[in-house]
Amino acid sequence: MAVREVLPEVYDDLDQKLEKELPLSICGLVHFRLMRRKHLLTEKMVLVDSWPDFSVLVILDRQMRETWLFSVCFCKGPEFASHLDTVFQFASRETSLPLSIVGCTSDDMDALINLHQSAKSCPYRRDYADAIIYTLPAENIVPITIPDGFKISELNGRHTEIVHKSWPFINSPEKWTNYQITHFPSVSIETEDGRPVAWEVQHEYGAVGALHVEPEYRRSKFGSVVTRTLAEKMTKDGQLVFALVRENNDRSIAFHESNGYVRMPFKFSIMSFFGEAKE
Repeated sequence: MAVREVLPEVYDDLDQKLEKELPLSICGLVHFRLMRRKHLLTEKMVLVDSWPDFSVLVILDRQMRETWLFSVCFCKGPEFASHLDTVFQFASRETSLPLSIVGCTSDDMDALINLHQSAKSCPYRRDYADAIIYTLPAENIVPITIPDGFKISELNGRHTEIVHKSWPFINSPEKWTNYQITHFPSVSIETEDGRPVAWEVQHEYGAVGALHVEPEYRRSKFGSVVTRTLAEKMTKDGQLVFALVRENNDRSIAFHESNGYVRMPFKFSIMSFFGEAKE
């Protein structure tokens, strides 16, 4: 097979084709639309295994940048794992490694790993527990009134340090945190003097996350306020709302289900691609 780069003149066609593949394509579709809306696709390669009919899609950075390197993917099924591997091998000649992979099911990723004879020869590695995919239909978004003395706002560059320190993956670059909150939708709750006490963002790859509530406000339903407000904001902007929740995070599972999120019948694996065997 020959890897093809999708060019801007057929982006509308690609959008329609991805929409027809929902819900499996939710990560690839939301990311593609977000990058297109923010005029960031010029910085990306949009690769497929064939065109106009494709089974695999990979969207990744065209060149190195000082943030995490994500590739957002779609694969029609495990039987196309070899196509996915071919696209990643092609991409490894064009971008920096390692590369984080998100958007393919755990079955797809198992098949991708099984293409290689042993763990030592496999260039792919699972980074975390598999993620449950939750979507939030517009009809399930029920607003909550914010208490007196607080206001709804959004994050900006001056919040980079406080948001970065709250992020559990503290090894990620602070520039990555700044990039997220200055480029993509967010919602925060602030005190009257402008101090943020709760927030959530839409990640570059499309999912909502990085939910944080300062300890002294954790029984005030501020988490529900920001997640529902962000979902309402995204829905009004024409976006699909979804979240990735690790399957071993019972607290987060309960939170999302209590806020109207609906579990999809498959899971995503978040992996790293090293281009060569990773001991």
